[in-house]
Amino acid sequence: MILLTLIKKEIIQFFRNKTDVIVMLIFPVILIFVMGKSLNGLMSMDKNIFCGKTIYYNIEQGGGENNNVQVFYNFITEFQKNSDIKFVQSKDTKKAKLLVNKDEAICFINIRGDDIDYFRNENEESTESKVFRNLYEQYMKKYTFLRSISKTNPTDVQKILSAKNNTKIKYEGISYDEVNSFTYYTFVELTLIILYIATITSISMYKERFLHTMTRLKVSNIKKINIIISKIALGVVIGFMQILIIYICSTKLFDVDWGENLIYILMVLLSFIIFSSVLGIFMSMVFSDQKTAYTFSNMLIIVMGFLGGSYVPLCLVKSARVTSFICQLIPNYWVNVALLGLNYNIQTPYYITAISISLGGSILMIVLGNIISKLKEGGSFD
Repeated sequence: MILLTLIKKEIIQFFRNKTDVIVMLIFPVILIFVMGKSLNGLMSMDKNIFCGKTIYYNIEQGGGENNNVQVFYNFITEFQKNSDIKFVQSKDTKKAKLLVNKDEAICFINIRGDDIDYFRNENEESTESKVFRNLYEQYMKKYTFLRSISKTNPTDVQKILSAKNNTKIKYEGISYDEVNSFTYYTFVELTLIILYIATITSISMYKERFLHTMTRLKVSNIKKINIIISKIALGVVIGFMQILIIYICSTKLFDVDWGENLIYILMVLLSFIIFSSVLGIFMSMVFSDQKTAYTFSNMLIIVMGFLGGSYVPLCLVKSARVTSFICQLIPNYWVNVALLGLNYNIQTPYYITAISISLGGSILMIVLGNIISKLKEGGSFD
């Protein structure tokens, strides 16, 4: 009964602040529309990504005496069937590499006998360069595999080639036809705005201290866990209202299909809502000053939003070695990967990982926050 009274109090206080209601419930829809509309071209991976691009290559003297050259020519033939890319032969190695470093060419390929040198931009590799390099490496691996098979079981080569002809090429993950910016940003912006629940629960904790209600609650022998649960319940209520509003708007206005795994999607989102709610409580336990906690939490949310793919697509976040490593340390990255996988019905265990990280992080923050608040003077739970 006491717990229900605390939860009712939290919800009433939230809806008294019209600004919080607008920001948490209406702004996400606007954000999804803006991001989805403005970054539609970036998300859709334009089929003409190689249009007007150039590949420089060179075959050194004696390089034509092995199979690498013929394989490379076969690759050029196949690649040019579906793209407008240009392959230009150049013996001026220095000039070709200079053009690559200036982003005026995708790469420079030099064939020397049995060796193939692949030169890419030494400073910052472009998106089309990464895509091309991946396709080229796959093609060469396929050739190497077939060549090794031909040496041991020559009769199996034709079977493999026949099987390959009946197989449609698709991206590992989500196919081109399914990807659209509104679907992507519906989920990643939803997780971003859920992160801001942390500011609501944090402010709620500081209000208790400012109004001295925390002291009265302690005097009345209300357990700390009830206070924490009431704040988490507030976050869950806000979070599910956000989900409901975004679900209705995304399906009706943006034609987004949430897929067949709606229950699992809600489970992942619920665990992340709990994490965000506890994050705000944790901030109030660690920082005595509300302004410091507010500033730090907002900076943290911005960083987490970027690493989680809320500002730029996850493929670009993963393209750099440093961010590729760091993003795997934050829960919203795994939540976004899990949500997109579930939405496109891709069979992966990521949703289990996302739930485990969110709930595990929540428990860890509650334990650490409680310890810190007891150790420092003026903590929330002295």
